[in-house]
Amino acid sequence: MRISIKFLAFTFTLFFTCHPLESFALRNTLSPDQIERLRTAKIINVQTIALTENGAVESDGIRNVVSDRLQALGFTVVQSPKEPSDVALKVKCEERRSKVAMSRVGGDADQPGTPSRIWNGPACQFTYRVDGQQGPWRQEVRTSFEDAWQEAQEHGLKDSGLYAMEQLKQALEQSDFPLRLLAEWKQDQRLASLLTAPTSSPKTKQIVLQLAKNTPGKPMLQALKTTMADSALAPDATRAMGYMGTAAAPVLLDLLEKSESVEIKASAAHALGEIGAHSGDITILPTLLAMMDAPQIDLGVQTEIVKAVGKIPDRKSVAPLKKLGVKAWTSRSPDPRMQDLREAIDWSLWQINPSAHTEE
Repeated sequence: MRISIKFLAFTFTLFFTCHPLESFALRNTLSPDQIERLRTAKIINVQTIALTENGAVESDGIRNVVSDRLQALGFTVVQSPKEPSDVALKVKCEERRSKVAMSRVGGDADQPGTPSRIWNGPACQFTYRVDGQQGPWRQEVRTSFEDAWQEAQEHGLKDSGLYAMEQLKQALEQSDFPLRLLAEWKQDQRLASLLTAPTSSPKTKQIVLQLAKNTPGKPMLQALKTTMADSALAPDATRAMGYMGTAAAPVLLDLLEKSESVEIKASAAHALGEIGAHSGDITILPTLLAMMDAPQIDLGVQTEIVKAVGKIPDRKSVAPLKKLGVKAWTSRSPDPRMQDLREAIDWSLWQINPSAHTEE
């Protein structure tokens, strides 16, 4: 038995020595000054390297694509490490991606573009450094295929490495990595301007709306208000307001009460729930409770309001929720959404007071 225990201890130590996981290591943290430098960064030093199975190859094509896309956002790009810059962006492109340590779940592991544990094919990895210190962010751009050699053969090409680099260059041209950099660096002005720019594509605006939560503040809130004029983007813009804090509450309350769009009303209720959950502001409760069982209210909107009430724990909400619960559970409505409402009521009661929904 002693031998077995020693063997297991040795194996455990060897494994974590040879295979360090990011989840067991502290994420790199930046100082307040470095964070502010990222937020106001204007000059980026782009450093690229391209590695194939046969060794390093020139990476000018990769560097040009990355530089062009950053310059399109208004950044100044330099190539020499000796030139003054605010931040260094490193791009490592490989025909067969080398293993990297990363967390299994949580944090960046759940975000689009995060390095995959199982991907072994062509990939470009982005990291950045401020004052020589690496930031906690890592993104990856991959090809649509994993076996570069097989793909090259199918296209009648002998050099799989050069084929992989060309395909990665095309992937970089379509990637949203510049927008994710703006969100990571908290560059709210640049990100907000992209949301309202007439030249921005619908796809770009959709991505910015997804990233809006990373840059809460006046510039983004104003951009979201402006975006409300676009009917195709208005629901997502309304939901994104939920990450702007209490400053967005008056706009959302007005939309909940006066909008003629069921989708906008539901989105506004969802966003108010987010504000309440993160701020604890109970001043938005009276409107939510008044609207919760308003005449002719849409079931979907009603369900979102109930969920929002549950995210703002206040015992004053228990009685209205229990009253609505009786009405919902005795209803014979054939609408399948009625069950969603019932479950939302039970959930909200539980959030406010775990025993409230079982009291008679």
